[in-house]
Amino acid sequence: MIALFKVFMSKYASLRVSNVLSSGYIGEGPLVKEFEEAIGRYIGNPHVVCVNSCTSALILALRIAGVRVGDFVATTPMTCLATNEAILALGAHPMWVDVCTQTGNMLPDSLSTVLRTTSGIKAVMCMHWGGVPCDVLKINDVARMHGIPVIEDAAHAFGTEIDHTKIGNHSDFACFSFQAIKTVTCGDGGALVVKNMAVVKRARLLRWFGLDRELSTDMRCHQDPPEFGYKMHMNDISAAIGLSNLKLVGGILKTARENAQYYDDAFENMLNVRAAHLPDSVRPSRWLYTVIVSDPAEFITHMRNCGVACSKVHDRNDTKTMFAGSRCNLPGVTSFDKDHVCIPTGWWVTKEQRDHIISSVKEYEDG
Repeated sequence: MIALFKVFMSKYASLRVSNVLSSGYIGEGPLVKEFEEAIGRYIGNPHVVCVNSCTSALILALRIAGVRVGDFVATTPMTCLATNEAILALGAHPMWVDVCTQTGNMLPDSLSTVLRTTSGIKAVMCMHWGGVPCDVLKINDVARMHGIPVIEDAAHAFGTEIDHTKIGNHSDFACFSFQAIKTVTCGDGGALVVKNMAVVKRARLLRWFGLDRELSTDMRCHQDPPEFGYKMHMNDISAAIGLSNLKLVGGILKTARENAQYYDDAFENMLNVRAAHLPDSVRPSRWLYTVIVSDPAEFITHMRNCGVACSKVHDRNDTKTMFAGSRCNLPGVTSFDKDHVCIPTGWWVTKEQRDHIISSVKEYEDG
Protein backbone atom coordinates (compact mmCIF):
# COMPACT_ATOMS: atom_id res chain seq x y z
CA MET A 1 0.00 0.00 0.00
CA ILE A 2 1.37 3.41 -0.99
CA ALA A 3 1.02 5.45 2.19
CA LEU A 4 -0.80 8.77 2.37
CA PHE A 5 1.52 9.90 5.17
CA LYS A 6 4.96 8.88 6.31
CA VAL A 7 7.35 10.12 9.00
CA PHE A 8 10.53 11.73 7.66
CA MET A 9 13.47 11.36 10.02
CA SER A 10 17.02 12.49 9.31
CA LYS A 11 19.67 9.86 9.95
CA TYR A 12 21.44 12.45 12.10
CA ALA A 13 18.49 12.94 14.46
CA SER A 14 19.35 10.00 16.71
CA LEU A 15 22.87 11.30 17.30
CA ARG A 16 21.65 14.81 18.16
CA VAL A 17 19.03 13.40 20.51
CA SER A 18 21.61 11.10 22.11
CA ASN A 19 23.83 14.11 22.77
CA VAL A 20 20.95 15.88 24.50
CA LEU A 21 20.07 12.83 26.59
CA SER A 22 23.64 12.49 27.81
CA SER A 23 24.07 16.22 28.45
CA GLY A 24 22.14 16.22 31.71
CA TYR A 25 19.79 18.93 30.42
CA ILE A 26 16.74 17.88 28.41
CA GLY A 27 14.28 20.73 29.07
CA GLU A 28 14.00 24.02 27.19
CA GLY A 29 17.60 25.01 26.61
CA PRO A 30 20.07 26.15 23.96
CA LEU A 31 18.76 23.86 21.21
CA VAL A 32 15.29 25.40 21.41
CA LYS A 33 16.84 28.81 20.85
CA GLU A 34 18.95 27.40 18.02
CA PHE A 35 15.85 25.88 16.41
CA GLU A 36 13.97 29.19 16.70
CA GLU A 37 16.84 30.98 15.00
CA ALA A 38 17.04 28.34 12.24
CA ILE A 39 13.30 28.61 11.55
CA GLY A 40 13.61 32.40 11.46
CA ARG A 41 16.39 32.24 8.88
CA TYR A 42 14.45 29.77 6.76
CA ILE A 43 11.18 31.71 6.61
CA GLY A 44 12.78 35.16 6.65
CA ASN A 45 11.26 36.31 9.96
CA PRO A 46 13.31 36.15 13.18
CA HIS A 47 10.32 36.55 15.52
CA VAL A 48 9.80 32.86 16.33
CA VAL A 49 8.60 31.22 19.55
CA CYS A 50 8.79 27.42 19.70
CA VAL A 51 6.13 25.54 21.66
CA ASN A 52 5.05 21.95 22.22
CA SER A 53 2.36 21.89 19.50
CA CYS A 54 0.65 23.96 16.85
CA THR A 55 -2.44 23.89 19.07
CA SER A 56 -0.46 25.66 21.78
CA ALA A 57 0.71 28.22 19.22
CA LEU A 58 -2.91 28.87 18.23
CA ILE A 59 -3.99 29.33 21.85
CA LEU A 60 -1.12 31.75 22.47
CA ALA A 61 -1.99 33.69 19.30
CA LEU A 62 -5.64 33.98 20.29
CA ARG A 63 -4.71 35.03 23.82
CA ILE A 64 -2.25 37.69 22.64
CA ALA A 65 -4.77 38.89 20.03
CA GLY A 66 -7.08 39.76 22.91
CA VAL A 67 -9.68 37.01 22.54
CA ARG A 68 -11.58 36.53 25.78
CA VAL A 69 -14.53 34.55 27.14
CA GLY A 70 -17.66 35.24 25.13
CA ASP A 71 -15.86 36.78 22.14
CA PHE A 72 -16.16 35.55 18.54
CA VAL A 73 -13.44 34.45 16.14
CA ALA A 74 -14.10 34.39 12.39
CA THR A 75 -12.73 31.05 11.24
CA THR A 76 -12.95 28.22 8.74
CA PRO A 77 -14.68 24.96 9.65
CA MET A 78 -12.65 23.14 6.96
CA THR A 79 -9.62 22.27 9.07
CA CYS A 80 -8.27 20.01 11.79
CA LEU A 81 -10.38 20.13 14.96
CA ALA A 82 -7.36 21.58 16.79
CA THR A 83 -7.80 24.88 14.96
CA ASN A 84 -11.21 25.60 16.37
CA GLU A 85 -10.87 23.78 19.68
CA ALA A 86 -8.26 26.44 20.47
CA ILE A 87 -11.07 29.00 20.28
CA LEU A 88 -13.20 26.98 22.71
CA ALA A 89 -10.21 26.66 25.05
CA LEU A 90 -10.36 30.43 25.61
CA GLY A 91 -14.11 30.40 26.18
CA ALA A 92 -14.76 32.09 22.83
CA HIS A 93 -16.99 31.03 19.95
CA PRO A 94 -16.34 30.39 16.25
CA MET A 95 -18.12 32.44 13.62
CA TRP A 96 -17.93 30.38 10.46
CA VAL A 97 -16.65 31.70 7.13
CA ASP A 98 -17.30 29.86 3.86
CA VAL A 99 -14.55 28.30 1.72
CA CYS A 100 -13.62 27.81 -1.91
CA THR A 101 -15.16 24.65 -3.38
CA GLN A 102 -11.86 23.76 -5.11
CA THR A 103 -9.18 24.54 -2.52
CA GLY A 104 -11.07 24.37 0.79
CA ASN A 105 -9.59 27.74 1.76
CA MET A 106 -11.36 30.72 3.33
CA LEU A 107 -13.13 33.09 0.93
CA PRO A 108 -12.29 36.78 1.53
CA ASP A 109 -15.75 37.86 0.33
CA SER A 110 -17.44 35.57 2.82
CA LEU A 111 -15.15 36.91 5.55
CA SER A 112 -16.08 40.46 4.59
CA THR A 113 -19.77 39.63 4.99
CA VAL A 114 -19.22 37.98 8.38
CA LEU A 115 -17.18 40.90 9.74
CA ARG A 116 -19.68 43.43 8.41
CA THR A 117 -22.72 41.70 9.93
CA THR A 118 -21.38 40.33 13.23
CA SER A 119 -20.26 42.25 16.30
CA GLY A 120 -17.84 40.97 18.91
CA ILE A 121 -15.34 39.38 16.50
CA LYS A 122 -11.85 39.82 17.95
CA ALA A 123 -9.72 37.80 15.52
CA VAL A 124 -9.72 36.12 12.12
CA MET A 125 -8.27 32.62 11.85
CA CYS A 126 -7.54 31.24 8.39
CA MET A 127 -5.68 28.13 7.32
CA HIS A 128 -3.80 26.88 4.27
CA TRP A 129 -5.41 23.60 3.27
CA GLY A 130 -2.80 21.01 2.33
CA GLY A 131 -0.18 23.74 2.08
CA VAL A 132 -2.02 25.60 -0.70
CA PRO A 133 -2.13 29.17 0.59
CA CYS A 134 -5.41 30.91 1.15
CA ASP A 135 -5.74 34.45 -0.20
CA VAL A 136 -4.05 35.76 2.92
CA LEU A 137 -3.28 39.16 1.39
CA LYS A 138 -6.97 39.90 0.73
CA ILE A 139 -7.93 38.35 4.06
CA ASN A 140 -5.56 40.77 5.79
CA ASP A 141 -6.97 43.68 3.79
CA VAL A 142 -10.51 42.77 4.88
CA ALA A 143 -9.52 42.27 8.52
CA ARG A 144 -7.51 45.51 8.59
CA MET A 145 -10.61 47.49 7.54
CA HIS A 146 -12.22 46.32 10.78
CA GLY A 147 -9.08 46.61 12.96
CA ILE A 148 -9.00 42.86 13.58
CA PRO A 149 -5.78 40.77 13.76
CA VAL A 150 -5.25 37.74 11.51
CA ILE A 151 -3.98 34.37 12.75
CA GLU A 152 -2.80 31.86 10.14
CA ASP A 153 -3.05 28.18 10.97
CA ALA A 154 -0.04 27.21 8.88
CA ALA A 155 0.14 23.62 10.14
CA HIS A 156 0.13 22.35 6.53
CA ALA A 157 2.13 25.21 5.06
CA PHE A 158 5.74 25.15 6.26
CA GLY A 159 7.71 26.26 3.21
CA THR A 160 4.71 27.57 1.28
CA GLU A 161 5.40 30.80 -0.62
CA ILE A 162 3.33 33.66 -2.03
CA ASP A 163 5.20 35.88 -4.50
CA HIS A 164 8.51 34.38 -3.28
CA THR A 165 7.72 35.25 0.36
CA LYS A 166 7.30 32.34 2.75
CA ILE A 167 4.27 31.93 4.96
CA GLY A 168 5.11 33.48 8.31
CA ASN A 169 5.53 37.02 7.00
CA HIS A 170 2.05 38.14 6.00
CA SER A 171 -0.13 38.30 9.11
CA ASP A 172 -0.04 39.25 12.78
CA PHE A 173 0.41 35.60 13.76
CA ALA A 174 1.33 32.37 11.95
CA CYS A 175 1.26 28.97 13.67
CA PHE A 176 3.33 26.06 12.38
CA SER A 177 3.13 22.36 13.23
CA PHE A 178 6.08 20.01 13.64
CA GLN A 179 3.87 17.04 14.51
CA ALA A 180 4.92 13.51 13.54
CA ILE A 181 3.82 13.47 9.89
CA LYS A 182 4.29 17.12 8.97
CA THR A 183 6.83 18.35 6.40
CA VAL A 184 9.31 18.95 9.24
CA THR A 185 8.79 16.97 12.44
CA CYS A 186 10.12 17.31 15.97
CA GLY A 187 8.23 14.21 17.03
CA ASP A 188 5.74 16.80 18.18
CA GLY A 189 6.02 20.54 18.40
CA GLY A 190 5.00 23.87 16.95
CA ALA A 191 6.01 27.47 16.50
CA LEU A 192 4.32 30.83 16.82
CA VAL A 193 5.66 33.45 14.39
CA VAL A 194 4.82 37.12 14.97
CA LYS A 195 5.80 40.59 13.74
CA ASN A 196 7.89 42.13 16.52
CA MET A 197 10.01 41.38 19.57
CA ALA A 198 7.49 42.81 22.04
CA VAL A 199 5.04 40.05 21.11
CA VAL A 200 7.85 37.48 21.15
CA LYS A 201 8.72 38.43 24.72
CA ARG A 202 5.14 38.11 25.89
CA ALA A 203 4.67 34.79 24.08
CA ARG A 204 7.82 33.39 25.70
CA LEU A 205 6.48 34.33 29.12
CA LEU A 206 3.06 32.84 28.44
CA ARG A 207 4.48 29.54 27.17
CA TRP A 208 6.01 28.84 30.61
CA PHE A 209 3.68 29.91 33.45
CA GLY A 210 4.32 33.62 32.86
CA LEU A 211 7.85 33.21 34.20
CA ASP A 212 10.98 34.65 32.58
CA ARG A 213 13.42 31.79 32.05
CA GLU A 214 16.21 34.24 31.13
CA LEU A 215 15.88 36.37 34.25
CA SER A 216 17.38 33.73 36.53
CA THR A 217 18.17 30.04 36.67
CA ASP A 218 17.56 29.44 40.39
CA MET A 219 14.18 29.62 42.11
CA ARG A 220 12.28 31.23 39.26
CA CYS A 221 9.18 30.71 41.37
CA HIS A 222 10.23 33.81 43.36
CA GLN A 223 9.24 35.87 40.32
CA ASP A 224 5.89 37.65 40.39
CA PRO A 225 4.41 37.12 36.89
CA PRO A 226 1.91 39.81 35.88
CA GLU A 227 -0.40 37.32 34.12
CA PHE A 228 -0.95 33.58 34.14
CA GLY A 229 0.70 31.37 31.55
CA TYR A 230 0.82 27.75 30.45
CA LYS A 231 3.21 24.82 30.19
CA MET A 232 3.63 24.99 26.42
CA HIS A 233 7.38 25.24 25.94
CA MET A 234 9.41 23.01 23.61
CA ASN A 235 12.26 20.93 25.02
CA ASP A 236 15.75 20.31 23.65
CA ILE A 237 14.92 16.71 22.67
CA SER A 238 12.25 17.93 20.27
CA ALA A 239 14.45 20.78 19.08
CA ALA A 240 17.31 18.35 18.32
CA ILE A 241 14.99 16.33 16.07
CA GLY A 242 13.65 19.48 14.44
CA LEU A 243 17.11 20.88 13.70
CA SER A 244 18.18 17.62 12.09
CA ASN A 245 15.11 17.50 9.84
CA LEU A 246 15.01 21.20 8.99
CA LYS A 247 18.35 20.91 7.21
CA LEU A 248 16.71 18.57 4.70
CA VAL A 249 13.45 20.45 4.15
CA GLY A 250 14.49 21.59 0.67
CA GLY A 251 14.58 18.05 -0.65
CA ILE A 252 11.34 17.11 1.10
CA LEU A 253 9.50 20.02 -0.52
CA LYS A 254 11.14 19.50 -3.93
CA THR A 255 9.90 15.93 -4.25
CA ALA A 256 6.36 16.76 -3.05
CA ARG A 257 6.13 19.65 -5.50
CA GLU A 258 7.43 17.58 -8.41
CA ASN A 259 4.88 14.87 -7.67
CA ALA A 260 2.11 17.45 -7.46
CA GLN A 261 3.08 19.02 -10.78
CA TYR A 262 3.07 15.58 -12.36
CA TYR A 263 -0.49 15.04 -11.07
CA ASP A 264 -1.56 18.49 -12.27
CA ASP A 265 -0.48 17.64 -15.80
CA ALA A 266 -2.01 14.16 -15.76
CA PHE A 267 -5.40 15.22 -14.37
CA GLU A 268 -5.79 18.43 -16.39
CA ASN A 269 -8.44 17.16 -18.82
CA MET A 270 -10.25 14.74 -16.54
CA LEU A 271 -13.96 15.22 -15.87
CA ASN A 272 -14.48 13.10 -12.74
CA VAL A 273 -11.20 13.88 -10.98
CA ARG A 274 -10.27 17.55 -10.76
CA ALA A 275 -7.48 19.45 -9.05
CA ALA A 276 -7.57 23.18 -8.33
CA HIS A 277 -5.84 25.49 -10.79
CA LEU A 278 -3.49 27.70 -8.77
CA PRO A 279 -1.98 31.05 -9.74
CA ASP A 280 1.69 31.16 -10.70
CA SER A 281 2.34 33.46 -7.73
CA VAL A 282 1.91 30.65 -5.19
CA ARG A 283 4.28 27.81 -4.37
CA PRO A 284 2.52 25.35 -2.05
CA SER A 285 4.29 23.00 0.35
CA ARG A 286 2.08 20.22 -1.05
CA TRP A 287 1.69 18.52 2.30
CA LEU A 288 -1.56 17.25 0.81
CA TYR A 289 -2.64 16.84 -2.80
CA THR A 290 -6.40 17.25 -2.96
CA VAL A 291 -8.70 16.26 -5.79
CA ILE A 292 -12.43 16.84 -6.25
CA VAL A 293 -14.22 13.66 -7.33
CA SER A 294 -17.78 12.73 -8.17
CA ASP A 295 -18.02 9.94 -5.60
CA PRO A 296 -15.33 10.08 -2.86
CA ALA A 297 -16.31 6.80 -1.17
CA GLU A 298 -16.16 4.93 -4.47
CA PHE A 299 -12.86 6.65 -5.37
CA ILE A 300 -11.24 5.79 -2.03
CA THR A 301 -12.35 2.15 -2.35
CA HIS A 302 -11.04 1.94 -5.92
CA MET A 303 -7.69 3.44 -4.98
CA ARG A 304 -7.33 1.20 -1.95
CA ASN A 305 -8.00 -1.83 -4.16
CA CYS A 306 -5.16 -0.53 -6.34
CA GLY A 307 -2.86 -0.33 -3.34
CA VAL A 308 -3.06 3.43 -2.81
CA ALA A 309 -4.11 4.94 0.52
CA CYS A 310 -6.44 7.95 0.24
CA SER A 311 -8.44 9.93 2.78
CA LYS A 312 -10.39 13.13 3.37
CA VAL A 313 -7.88 13.86 6.19
CA HIS A 314 -10.18 16.42 7.91
CA ASP A 315 -13.96 16.74 8.26
CA ARG A 316 -15.83 20.02 8.50
CA ASN A 317 -15.81 21.13 12.14
CA ASP A 318 -19.15 22.93 12.26
CA THR A 319 -21.21 19.71 12.36
CA LYS A 320 -19.46 18.42 15.49
CA THR A 321 -21.44 18.42 18.74
CA MET A 322 -19.05 20.81 20.49
CA PHE A 323 -19.95 23.47 17.89
CA ALA A 324 -23.68 22.75 17.79
CA GLY A 325 -24.66 26.31 18.68
CA SER A 326 -22.83 27.90 15.78
CA ARG A 327 -24.13 26.12 12.68
CA CYS A 328 -25.06 28.13 9.60
CA ASN A 329 -25.44 27.76 5.84
CA LEU A 330 -22.05 27.27 4.20
CA PRO A 331 -22.48 26.03 0.61
CA GLY A 332 -18.77 26.07 -0.20
CA VAL A 333 -17.93 24.01 2.89
CA THR A 334 -20.72 21.55 2.08
CA SER A 335 -19.42 21.07 -1.46
CA PHE A 336 -15.73 20.73 -0.57
CA ASP A 337 -16.35 18.48 2.43
CA LYS A 338 -18.53 16.18 0.33
CA ASP A 339 -16.31 15.93 -2.74
CA HIS A 340 -12.65 16.20 -1.72
CA VAL A 341 -10.11 13.37 -1.35
CA CYS A 342 -6.35 13.50 -0.74
CA ILE A 343 -3.86 11.24 -2.53
CA PRO A 344 -0.18 10.50 -1.70
CA THR A 345 2.26 13.14 -2.90
CA GLY A 346 5.04 13.30 -0.30
CA TRP A 347 8.79 12.71 -0.36
CA TRP A 348 8.37 8.92 -0.09
CA VAL A 349 6.37 8.56 -3.35
CA THR A 350 8.76 7.22 -5.98
CA LYS A 351 8.43 7.90 -9.72
CA GLU A 352 7.17 4.34 -10.21
CA GLN A 353 4.59 4.76 -7.47
CA ARG A 354 3.57 8.14 -8.87
CA ASP A 355 2.93 6.54 -12.26
CA HIS A 356 0.92 3.79 -10.58
CA ILE A 357 -1.19 6.36 -8.74
CA ILE A 358 -1.90 8.19 -11.99
CA SER A 359 -2.83 5.02 -13.85
CA SER A 360 -5.14 4.07 -10.96
CA VAL A 361 -6.82 7.47 -11.12
CA LYS A 362 -7.24 7.10 -14.89
CA GLU A 363 -8.90 3.72 -14.35
CA TYR A 364 -11.42 5.44 -12.07
CA GLU A 365 -11.91 8.24 -14.61
CA ASP A 366 -12.52 5.78 -17.44
CA GLY A 367 -14.50 3.28 -15.38
